Amino acid sequence: MTLPQLGVGVAYFSGLEPLLESGGLADVIEVEPQTLWLQPDRDVDAWRVDAAALARVAALPGAKVIHGIGFAVGGTLAPQAAQLEPLLATRAALGAPWMSEHLAFNRARGEHGVYTTSFMLPPRQTAAGVDAAVASVRALAAALPVPFAFETGVSYLRPRPDELADGEFVARVAEAADCGIVLDLHNAYCNERNGRQRVTDFVAGLPLERVWEVHLAGGFERRGYWLDSHSGAVPAPLADLAARVLPQLPNLKALVFELFPQYLPLVGLDTIRAQLELLHRLWDARCAQRRPRRTAARAVAPTPLASGPPPATWEDALGGLVVGRPPADACGDALARDPGVAVTRELLEEFRASMTVEVLKLSFRLIALTRGADAFEALLARYWAQATPERFASAEAEGFAEFLADQAPDVPYLDEVLAFERAALATLLDGRTRVVAFAHDPMSVLRPLAEGRLPESPRAGRFEVEVTPPEQAVTG
Repeated sequence: MTLPQLGVGVAYFSGLEPLLESGGLADVIEVEPQTLWLQPDRDVDAWRVDAAALARVAALPGAKVIHGIGFAVGGTLAPQAAQLEPLLATRAALGAPWMSEHLAFNRARGEHGVYTTSFMLPPRQTAAGVDAAVASVRALAAALPVPFAFETGVSYLRPRPDELADGEFVARVAEAADCGIVLDLHNAYCNERNGRQRVTDFVAGLPLERVWEVHLAGGFERRGYWLDSHSGAVPAPLADLAARVLPQLPNLKALVFELFPQYLPLVGLDTIRAQLELLHRLWDARCAQRRPRRTAARAVAPTPLASGPPPATWEDALGGLVVGRPPADACGDALARDPGVAVTRELLEEFRASMTVEVLKLSFRLIALTRGADAFEALLARYWAQATPERFASAEAEGFAEFLADQAPDVPYLDEVLAFERAALATLLDGRTRVVAFAHDPMSVLRPLAEGRLPESPRAGRFEVEVTPPEQAVTG
């Protein structure tokens, strides 16, 4: 298999355009396809590509690769077939030479059927877990027109005596599925710092000729855990580690820096520019120091005894715990005692909150300014106790909006603001114009909130606001 050598790049999100349009620093742009899709009905697993957003990304200079965030391949539940059509359309538009996803699981079975955890969770690292992951990888790879690779994951859980070591699990899946590897060195760095396998041992256990892509990112420490938060610059020890690992990868085609979009206002484009310059130095040094392809046979660890929970039981127990459900069996009881589960649940809740606030910004500000941020968080907690996560921000926000409308908290103007934001979201998804009724002057309510202030005695009356698709104007 011959893949093109792409070079240094960055994971795309809206806001990076000033850096990317100038060209030069990013040879390749990594695109998460689901960020370019819309889900018109949150109760139906059907998605369509946002053609305008996809066209904007396709027009950016540089090669494109696709890195999925919605159809993880590490569990017993096969990737959803409904995602295949928009995935293939996205790949065709971007001309990606390969595609990748996470060696993790993000769906589980609960009392009311299968649900999404909306968060990548560590799979069961046993021989049965290898078999499950291989089946998922093969099912997805067979449907793709280009080669497939999976990304090595992060786990906040303690190592278990009944599981394969992290590197051995990855190696067995890659070799049995005959696919590539996206080596996320920050994930491996997190795992080592949090008490799992040392990075050097992890890398030594991999079939390095299968590594096509490497990811680097930054994180921070919280409550004794180093988090894979994609929150800033690459830590110096990780950069040093990358300098040692990269020359060992004979088929490396891309080196990508990742940052979550919510951190851009904090770190700025200059930080991303500096990180891309660092990656270029690592890339150039790797080419200069490139080592001969390794020929020694990889040591194979013995398979753990067939004890402990099977993969499906593991997924359902861990998935239930991180979405706030009490343990339902012995596996859940044991996992609940692992402090890493609480960390994972906290991260998931923060992720759900960020998705909700991003869509319902004005409603959040109104509640927070009127009753305090704690009151808003309490409402979120009550909603999460009754609703499992959604995969898309639009669906997560609409579910919470329905909950808010039903709860009717005592917050002046909330019914009007919430109706406006729900109409704006629905119009974004289906392109239809809507009219929203206001009992107060709309601009006297919405403008102060947009500026971070409470409305001050807006004039009462009968008003209407017409919400039109994004390429048109919103009129009152």
